[in-house]
Amino acid sequence: MAVASLFFNLSKTQNITPLFRILRGFTSSSYVKPIITPPFQVRSVVTSAQTVAGFDEMVEGTRRKYYMLGGKGGVGKTSCAASLAVKFASHGHPTLVVSTDPAHSLSDSFDQDLTGGALVPVEGLDSRLFAVEINPDKAKDEFLSASQKTGKSGVKDIMGGLGLGMLADQVMQFVESLEYGMFTRIVFDTAPTGHTLRLLSLPDFLDASIGKMMKLKKKLAMATSALKSVLGKGDAQQDGNDRLEQLREKVAKVRDLFRDSETTEFVIVTIPTVMAVSESSRLYASLRKESVPVQRLVVNQILPSSSSDCRFCAMKRKDQMRALDIIHKDPELGSLRLIQAPLVDAEIRGVPALKFMGDMVWR
Repeated sequence: MAVASLFFNLSKTQNITPLFRILRGFTSSSYVKPIITPPFQVRSVVTSAQTVAGFDEMVEGTRRKYYMLGGKGGVGKTSCAASLAVKFASHGHPTLVVSTDPAHSLSDSFDQDLTGGALVPVEGLDSRLFAVEINPDKAKDEFLSASQKTGKSGVKDIMGGLGLGMLADQVMQFVESLEYGMFTRIVFDTAPTGHTLRLLSLPDFLDASIGKMMKLKKKLAMATSALKSVLGKGDAQQDGNDRLEQLREKVAKVRDLFRDSETTEFVIVTIPTVMAVSESSRLYASLRKESVPVQRLVVNQILPSSSSDCRFCAMKRKDQMRALDIIHKDPELGSLRLIQAPLVDAEIRGVPALKFMGDMVWR
């Protein structure tokens, strides 16, 4: 009954959703038949975002643009990334949305199976939108296959020893996506903050490590060539070196792409809590250190101001306003374009709901 009372108080000043109507029916003296609406007809619990994202600027031009959305786990990165991709596609841009998060939720967001590591056309849109959840097992097999040609040490030991194998796989898949020339917008739903920071710093690490390995293998080539010839593996060294050289070149392209303010933008997504804002501040500092361009900060799940007697709502709103005040006073976060994304009264799932969210957030 306490939960029902909470929803009832909320509904006094806001649009009544199907869930609210049902709860009111059980808490009132007479039963009111619930009004059933399609699941995608969600409404905002608050007014539209108070600030604009500058979408006109984001959608301008046909040159390929990359948008990477990242932040603390559980803040709505996937919904924001998917809604941005839908909006780009709806405005005429052939768009690809990629999940680099090992715990994928892109399929859930689109309500469509996107697993398997291959490009899948998104259903429910007349425009061209494709999505892919990176298949880490496939990438890992391909990567280890290259390392085996260069011996059981080298790349395999470095990646495994430092626990970066999964991130290296993601980088490789990222690079592969650059070959899809049909897309003018590519949106990345990245892993939570810690994984993303390691991913962003990985190109420099790989570039230096691969260079050292290639020099070492070149010195050993003459000493081992006779043995490899006897074993029928005379080309393995050269093949392995070729793969390493290709990897090194691709990693360099990824590094340059991360830092190219003309083609790439990292969008930080957070929620209005002190802990989430603090993590976002550290993320922004790390991104600046890596010379990754950042212009926008999305603060998701903003609650409304309320004139009701809902104490929980009032306390929650007060906490959120404190977090927003921290953002405004932060010398770094305060310099970003702030986008306040409202809380909605239903789960954002499927293309219609993503269109709805995109129209609210990306304005």
